[in-house]
Amino acid sequence: MSNLGYASLFIVMLAALLAALAQMSMALDEADIGRFSIWTGIASVIAGLPMMLW
Repeated sequence: MSNLGYASLFIVMLAALLAALAQMSMALDEADIGRFSIWTGIASVIAGLPMMLW
C-alpha cells in the first residue's frame, strides 16, 4: 500500500473514531449507560485497528 493509501486510511479511521466519541458524548448526556458502553466498545475496536493492520 502506498503512503497515500495509508494516509487515506488513517483519515477515515480518525473520522470514524471522532464520530464514535461524539456518540459516546451524546449517550452520556442522556445518561444512557447501555448505549455509552456499546460506543465505547466500537471506539476501542477502531482505535485498535492500526495495530491489527500493521
